[in-house]
Amino acid sequence: MAKDREEDNAIIKEIQKVLLDDSDFLKSILEKSLQEILHTEFEEYIQAKPYERTEGRKAYRNGSYGRRLKTRVGTIELNVLRDREGNFKTELFNRYQRSEKALVLTLTEMYINGVSTRKVKNIVENLCGIEISKSQISQLSKGIDAQIKKWRERPLTKQYPYLMVDARYEDIRKDGMVVSEAVMIVIGIDEAGYREILSVDIGDSESEDQWTRIFKQLKKRGLHGVSYVVSDDHYGLVKALKKAFQGISWQRCQVHFMRNFMGKISHKDRTKYVQELKDIFSAPDIERARKRKDDLVEKLYKRKADVADWLDQEIEYCFTVYQLPESHRQKMKSTNMIERFNQEILRRSRVVRIFPNEQSCIRLVSALSMEKTEEWLTGKKYLDMSVRNEWAKQKEKENEEKSIEEGMGMKLAHAG
Repeated sequence: MAKDREEDNAIIKEIQKVLLDDSDFLKSILEKSLQEILHTEFEEYIQAKPYERTEGRKAYRNGSYGRRLKTRVGTIELNVLRDREGNFKTELFNRYQRSEKALVLTLTEMYINGVSTRKVKNIVENLCGIEISKSQISQLSKGIDAQIKKWRERPLTKQYPYLMVDARYEDIRKDGMVVSEAVMIVIGIDEAGYREILSVDIGDSESEDQWTRIFKQLKKRGLHGVSYVVSDDHYGLVKALKKAFQGISWQRCQVHFMRNFMGKISHKDRTKYVQELKDIFSAPDIERARKRKDDLVEKLYKRKADVADWLDQEIEYCFTVYQLPESHRQKMKSTNMIERFNQEILRRSRVVRIFPNEQSCIRLVSALSMEKTEEWLTGKKYLDMSVRNEWAKQKEKENEEKSIEEGMGMKLAHAG
């Protein structure tokens, strides 16, 4: 019994060996199976078998044409039946076309995620049984880069009252060395309240020239209507902003300010003083924010006079947000929105670790930015901008009334 079982197993192994090693055998099996599928599909379409006369016939045969299909076991030849009107289209090739599109998208994603050309080639050949050359992959890369270039240079036809600006750092190979370069991102909130990533660029985030170049490009593309910008206090960035958008209100990011403050306070005092700083930023109006600030400055003077001076001078730029409607302040007091997007970038760039060049970094971040922008523009509004117009009218009315009161007071004082 055991001997018979061993002989049976040996025969099965031989059959498996033939089936697995003989690609022509597998190819012929697959070719016959697919051809049968095509015939069955065609008969279901015309509602008749060969030479069959039926009342339910929908079409008549009109020969066939050849089609090639690439598979894991090689390219197979198929005959596709044709009807007289030429309306029959096989689902088999529709599926093949969809899988081909899926393959291109997969390659695109792999390129975007920084997978090397050699790895892409190996994965595609192993998974799909299709040979793909380095030149084909490079050509695909050119197509992606063309789409990204078009997106980065697209005209900006809407008004963007609010801007959010920030930078993150990535390691990039440059001139034979690995350098840390800033990926500078500008997000706009349009007059309807939707978010949109307007610019992705690489450079020195501390450089006034670099930011000036970016803002000039944005204005050349049509950026207009900017009245409020939130960012960190990079010296070059702030100077470039004030030069490019004269008369804007600049909000220093409260989250970055808090981090700067924590760096100036000892660890044992950090919890206490940071909570007081949070209380300042949560004040319902600027008057109470300034009152809380004065209280904290007075406390700090007793122990850290230099920190108290710094806080007293610098925190005022964090109060610009009080110029906005109350419902906008929480989202526009910091660059947290970009920080969250930066975490999505990090999940991808962590895989790459070191970008081979600046273009590969631009490709990844821009592709992610395109997807995020589409998600934002087709999703919910980020802000209700209608309240902004009402707020502006109310503030204008209050300022007029205040001016009138001050004028009357001056007249009375002069008369007295």
